[in-house]
Amino acid sequence: MDNTALARFITSFGSLNGYGSSVAQTKKALDDRNTKPLEQSEKDIGIFKDALAGIAAIKKNGFSIDDIIAINKAFVFAEDEDPEIPGHLRNSLYNTDDNISIIVDKSSSFAYFPPEVVTRRDLEMIVNGFNGSKRTERDAWQVFARLSKLQPFQDGNKRTALIAANGAMNVWNSENYLVLPFNDLDRVEYMVNLMRYYQAETPEEEDKFFSRMMRLLPSSKERAIQLHNPVIDPLAKTHKVKTTFKTGRER
Repeated sequence: MDNTALARFITSFGSLNGYGSSVAQTKKALDDRNTKPLEQSEKDIGIFKDALAGIAAIKKNGFSIDDIIAINKAFVFAEDEDPEIPGHLRNSLYNTDDNISIIVDKSSSFAYFPPEVVTRRDLEMIVNGFNGSKRTERDAWQVFARLSKLQPFQDGNKRTALIAANGAMNVWNSENYLVLPFNDLDRVEYMVNLMRYYQAETPEEEDKFFSRMMRLLPSSKERAIQLHNPVIDPLAKTHKVKTTFKTGRER
């Protein structure tokens, strides 16, 4: 196993919820099988463990309804980021904790309201959609987008969706993980278009914003190179860093 590639996947996965540890720190934690090299916050340690647990959950059997549920069910280590009931499909008619909304435009407080009730049938449509496709990387990213928009669980939905998309492509042997854009600005733009995908009310609108998302992703060749590039020690040089983009908790 190439811990460099896995570390880059975990940092991409973690970026969905404000993971602060670097690729070098994450790789060191993997190499040492110890979380001490990570930024010592409960969030980073929990997200790191969630990533490994989620991957282990889907690797057992593959890509199916039960495996998608198993990924979310494995998210138990990051208390502030994980669902109250891991693996539970939302039904806000019976549980008020299942009633969620996503702020897609902070300036106007515009929110996206996902379906109030999510069933196994909803997940089945996503799984069957992929299994009936050509099973390309684009089809796997459709899994990510559709699961993210559905918001089937109380929390951790995008992280669940990212592992599920990788499971759909069965990347575990090739280690050519599907990851979000490496460039910070591209990643911000990608997330903006994902929010627009949430807002889309027709298949045509969804296709438009999904295509914009796809254009921002690294190609398979570029990803294979970037994932396995040696990690440069971030301590070799010290810079004062000012953050331009700040993100809060994201489902």
